[in-house]
Amino acid sequence: MIIYNLPDDFNSVEEQGKPVIIRSYQSPTRSANNKSIIHQNMVDIIIAGKKTIIDAYNITALDAGEIMILAKGSSLVSQALPEQGLFHNLAIYFTNEVLADFRIKYERDGNSKMHPKQPFITYRQDVFISNYINSVLLLLKSPSKFSDQLKLLKLEELLLYLLQTNPEKLQSLSMIAKDNEDMRFRKAAESHITTPISVDELAFLCNTSLSTFKRKFFNSYGTSPQRWLTRQKMQLAANLLKQPQERPGSVYAQVGYANQSNFILAFKKEYGMTPTAYQLANLS
Repeated sequence: MIIYNLPDDFNSVEEQGKPVIIRSYQSPTRSANNKSIIHQNMVDIIIAGKKTIIDAYNITALDAGEIMILAKGSSLVSQALPEQGLFHNLAIYFTNEVLADFRIKYERDGNSKMHPKQPFITYRQDVFISNYINSVLLLLKSPSKFSDQLKLLKLEELLLYLLQTNPEKLQSLSMIAKDNEDMRFRKAAESHITTPISVDELAFLCNTSLSTFKRKFFNSYGTSPQRWLTRQKMQLAANLLKQPQERPGSVYAQVGYANQSNFILAFKKEYGMTPTAYQLANLS
């Protein structure tokens, strides 16, 4: 699988080293779990289609009309097409220095307050933001007029609007992860028990090689990551099957399996019977 370094892999010569990069992206095809290392912080505005971003802590789905501000780091990114037309998003990349300067200029009233830090925040588009998107798209059509200074001003315009709309939310964005490495590692594993994600992809989200990830995992949990994840999924499935409203045909997706046949084989190996038989035995 290709690893995309964003925005670096798609930068023009003129964009190299720029503190703010603004890009409109359209695609006629869907994609699934592309590995992306985001080297600058990012405002991601979904115009058409859907996008799913998986990081070490969360799975976040964005529909058309939604915005995410995401701290730099490693992510798995999937995109889905709208019912008609192309996938389309507007991406604004910016450095930590740009955000620090913005906070010095505009966050004076909130400096004394403490807010829980988040690696990303999301918003819904409103009339102002819709008009903002159109103004940026118009400027992108005239690159000679879209100077570095104007790009910085357009980013500040959006951030200032979001700051005035909900100060606490924007101030909660953490640009630099400060988690202990082992805690980050455990969070990555335990946050994705029900995600259809491979061990290799988990290693990527933890910024380690596969061999290092497996070694650290064994040191933390005393077993292989595949075995641990399977056991956690099966325990969760067993608990779900004890509920009379649940159906074996829907449980497999809830615990992160892409198809029912693989789920049945794994469940039978763990409990010695099929999910249907297990539910009947526990509800009779």
